[in-house]
Amino acid sequence: MLNSFRTKKSNVLAWALMVLLIIGLAGFGIGAGGGLSSSSVANVGDSDISAQEYARAFDSELRAISQQFGRNLTVEEARALGLDRNTLTRLVNERALSGEADRLGLSTGDDLVREQLEGIPGFQGSEGFDRDAYAFFLDRSGLSASEFESSLREEATRTLLVTGLSAGTVVPDTAARTLLEYAGEKRGFSWVRLNSGLLEEPVAEPDDAALATWHEEHPGLYTSPVTQKLSYAAAIPEEVAADIEISEEELQAEYDARKDTLGTPEQRFLDRIGFGTMEEATEAKTRLDSGDAGFDEVATERGLSISDTELGLVTALEIDQRAREAVFGADGPGIIGPVETDLGPAIYRVNAIIAEQTVSFEEAKEDIRQELATELARSQILEEIRVIDDLIAGGARLEEITEETIMRAGSIELNANTTGGLADDPAFRDLAANAREGEETDLAELEGGGLVTVRLEETVPASLIPLAEVRDQVEADWKADATRKALTAQAEQYAEAIASGESLESVAEGPGLTVEISEPVTRNDVVPGLPPRLLADVFTLEDGDTAIIPDGDGVILVQLTSIEAADPEDETTAGIEESITQQISDMAAVDLLTLYNAAVRDSIGVTVNQGLIDSTLSQF
Repeated sequence: MLNSFRTKKSNVLAWALMVLLIIGLAGFGIGAGGGLSSSSVANVGDSDISAQEYARAFDSELRAISQQFGRNLTVEEARALGLDRNTLTRLVNERALSGEADRLGLSTGDDLVREQLEGIPGFQGSEGFDRDAYAFFLDRSGLSASEFESSLREEATRTLLVTGLSAGTVVPDTAARTLLEYAGEKRGFSWVRLNSGLLEEPVAEPDDAALATWHEEHPGLYTSPVTQKLSYAAAIPEEVAADIEISEEELQAEYDARKDTLGTPEQRFLDRIGFGTMEEATEAKTRLDSGDAGFDEVATERGLSISDTELGLVTALEIDQRAREAVFGADGPGIIGPVETDLGPAIYRVNAIIAEQTVSFEEAKEDIRQELATELARSQILEEIRVIDDLIAGGARLEEITEETIMRAGSIELNANTTGGLADDPAFRDLAANAREGEETDLAELEGGGLVTVRLEETVPASLIPLAEVRDQVEADWKADATRKALTAQAEQYAEAIASGESLESVAEGPGLTVEISEPVTRNDVVPGLPPRLLADVFTLEDGDTAIIPDGDGVILVQLTSIEAADPEDETTAGIEESITQQISDMAAVDLLTLYNAAVRDSIGVTVNQGLIDSTLSQF
């Protein structure tokens, strides 16, 4: 917790606005389109969002996301990523806030709008605001000056509204102080670990009746989880890549283009002594050659430490250009120089040489083949998104989808314990969680890359696994529990002795237990080798008290030895307290603004014309 409080403060206005503008349209209470004009894609209260405005916003966001991908995305690809919905969401939320600002009588003056306009970097020339650049922008964007300046005014007014709301989220100092005291308190403790070796006799073997009783009383340990039997059609880049052939010529060309980056150049461990003049350097080299002085001795005479002279392991490109030939031309370790460098004359010591490592075409080509094929596979998958979407929308079954597209059929029995392949992909699990029996889901993008659609064939309910199938596990669990109970009874005797005045060390001495000591830690620290529950219990103890913690089939006897309260006067603690206060205020502001924005949308109503949106996007 303390680590999280040390992060830099967030700008509440920036990320509060972002939260408000990213909230999805789901749950807005959106109508189906009644009352909209033929040129409006949405109605927000008394305000319309025109098709032209929507198209302009979508185009702007399409350009931005295409830049992130490093290529121009098609409209189909962008819609598959949800860009059309995100654009509408942003416009609806902006219009709702602007309408609320108007209702409250908020406005932004001309002077501030002019200041914002003239401060936009793209409109700056050598002598300040460039009207020609501004006019060129308006012409290219299809906006009039009044339209663009109105948008600046609306944005400034929305910010004014949000600023006013967030200003009211003042958090009492006691809230931060309480959290700081909780998070900053430290406790020290000692402990001993008791295992089965301390028992005079091992626990008895359980009979059939004991195992049956244990199995019956602990059904949660032996119940198979709810399992979904799923069929799916998936296009996974690595699988699609397996069928893509890359010619030897293409592999060779790619290898030639990047072979300099595949291996590692020669490296040398170097030390360096710099001198003021060549005469000084030459004199030092003479002493080194004659044996009158060593390299480190010369460095010491010049007031240099080992860290001052040590260059470490470097390549030729990492040292002065004028010294490269001499230093990297030497056949082996030794003293090189003096040589002239940009920093003056220098003498180098070559301590060791690591030869250049090259990767041959034969060694590299399989990796190159996989990279190229996978990249081509990703492109092929993207090209088929629209086709696959249309098939699903038309009611196609998985079998038809796999016959007509790049997707491949598969099946999986998925439950909480399933691992490997698609089961490890969170997007696949989310899709499966919302699947309906007998129906194909919408197309989803896998987090690991690729596309998938799922059909739930059957849901197998959780059920108790018969004792015969898990007998070995039941027996092991019974023995572990019996051992733990016996050791707990022994640990309770030790705890009673400590409560009577004996020390943990003296109690541990008899059975030969090793006492471990922990330095003071906070409740959110981790002590290697100890169960997480131990720290939680330690922070419930009074000074000197003990607790017994289960640990596998053994137990741990722990004693609290010290309590250190957080020091509010400490400089570091004061900084943390300030950060806590700011973060609590920021979170409260975002919660308030989110609720406020939702209430505004609900009160004024939002209606969307999806048909016009589809028509508008089809013209791109």
